[in-house]
Amino acid sequence: MALGKRFFAGFGAALFLVTSSALTIAVVLSLTGSSSNNTTNPNASSSNSHTCPSGYDVADGTKLQGYTPQAAAIPHLEVADMQAGNGAVIKSGATVSACYVGALAKTGVVFDTSGAHGGPATFSLNGVITGWQLGIPGMKVGGTRELLIPAAMAYKNQQVGSIPPNSDLVFYVLVLSTKN
Repeated sequence: MALGKRFFAGFGAALFLVTSSALTIAVVLSLTGSSSNNTTNPNASSSNSHTCPSGYDVADGTKLQGYTPQAAAIPHLEVADMQAGNGAVIKSGATVSACYVGALAKTGVVFDTSGAHGGPATFSLNGVITGWQLGIPGMKVGGTRELLIPAAMAYKNQQVGSIPPNSDLVFYVLVLSTKN
């Protein structure tokens, strides 16, 4: 009888060791996968599991694909839905998570993308240029919009990075989520 109890206790200990080891390995693999996602996307919030599709990760200095440069100055904000979304409607002042690519309207040369920062950007519309504050509300989550922004609604007469003073801008914006 003592031998049977020892065998049963040994079997129980071995079973515990195997299952706890398997669980530990599963947790480590899961954390390794999450950690590598955060490495490639340091700006993504923990509640945002979205990634940007290709096209939102082009290199600065390249031409914006599918865009015809504008020779004339852009007199006012122009908004065009490239693809309508089917999610929540974005309201003024909302916080959004979006993929974007920005270029100079005159040349189509890209100066910034969300991909250059690791993936979707999350921001309040109260903290961005006027062209975005006025051009993003009314979109639906999942939609893509082209914004042609006059310099007066962008960075005006300031040089910002590779953006020359008094530059009209073009953005392609894909909204992934919103907190209205």
